Amino acid sequence: MKISANLILLVSLASLGACSRGTEVDVASNDSKGLIEAIRNANASPGPDTIRLARNGLYILNDEAETGLLLPSLRGDLAIEGNRSEIRGYSSKPAAIVQIEEGAKVRLENLVLAEGTDGAIRNFGDLRLEQVGIVDSSISKASAIVLNHGHIKALDSEIAYNLLLGNRRDAGTVLNYGDIELDRTRIHDNRAIGRYPTVAVAGGILNFGSVKANGLQLENNELSDELPSLSFGGILNIGNGRFSGSTSSGSVRDARQTAMLVGNF
Repeated sequence: MKISANLILLVSLASLGACSRGTEVDVASNDSKGLIEAIRNANASPGPDTIRLARNGLYILNDEAETGLLLPSLRGDLAIEGNRSEIRGYSSKPAAIVQIEEGAKVRLENLVLAEGTDGAIRNFGDLRLEQVGIVDSSISKASAIVLNHGHIKALDSEIAYNLLLGNRRDAGTVLNYGDIELDRTRIHDNRAIGRYPTVAVAGGILNFGSVKANGLQLENNELSDELPSLSFGGILNIGNGRFSGSTSSGSVRDARQTAMLVGNF
């Protein structure tokens, strides 16, 4: 039997389309194991995937999914639609909530990430946050609540009520080595407490990279008296760190300005 070249082409295109569609999964409230499994399946899927959480749902993470992480690392093209749900960590071990790997493209929307015990987000990929709250987390070994080595774009989001315990490294509620865009976003009511001599600490953003803002609000980010002189509650630019755009008045400094303010330059 002869098979035409056109038929082979149509079958090949159909197979390619099926492989690139990805998956859409709904995860019921309180089904944390289901959420973890959905992420693992999405990582294994070649196409763009969507995970939808229950409306006003709650997902409690008691154990590590991977070493130092409460959710599996995100490795593909994934959207998590939160529907006003909360993902909360109750781990007895130091662990961040989620890590986005290099090459991954991730969108989180309408979601709260709370109570990471070693930060909340570690981003090495392309991360978009839409109406996301990052709250109530702390650090014990890490140097940031949100660590960015890739690209983050946040819209109508907030980073608030987190606790930063200063360690022997540079630290910030947000520690940026990559590129961050912040539109109509608030970073507020975070607290940094000094424990060791540290090179630099920011209650808002410690910035070694690029920060662009449109209506960013930085408010009430407290610093303890034990912190070193090179510290600031807003955005502190270090090295090649640069800021552009609009934010709260007086909330951006560079390391040289801070040193001069305390008479150490």
